[in-house]
Amino acid sequence: MSSLGPTVLPRLLSVLVTFWAGSLWTICAVVAPSLFSVIGDRHLAGQVAAHLFRAEAFIGLIVGVVLFALSALSPTTLSTRRGRVLIATTAALPLISQAGVGPLLDKARAAGDMARFGMLHGVAGALFLLACISALLLVWEFNRRAE
Repeated sequence: MSSLGPTVLPRLLSVLVTFWAGSLWTICAVVAPSLFSVIGDRHLAGQVAAHLFRAEAFIGLIVGVVLFALSALSPTTLSTRRGRVLIATTAALPLISQAGVGPLLDKARAAGDMARFGMLHGVAGALFLLACISALLLVWEFNRRAE
């Protein structure tokens, strides 16, 4: 049994999973689109959105590591192979978007290659969308046994 007690650890994990999924969905589905409808300067809106997506990737890295560490303390649905894959997927996809696609986006924008920029923007968006879906599955999986 964990030194955190039989009910504290699962609740802490639940809060972390919920926070993470909520932050991903909020940034991707609410905040980023709102920036482009509220801020008249699309370049500025894009800069703010890019900053928030970088922050979200960093949050995902931290929360993913914490979830791996805490789930090792006590067997939960996050300790299963499926749970670990969902944690890794939800953390990795935004990091891939930021570290892999982000620099290519910057180069395409700087070169004025808007066709390439648009294609890369679609790839980055797809990676974040897949992370959102993975986060939803993670919440679903974690709460599956609580029913």
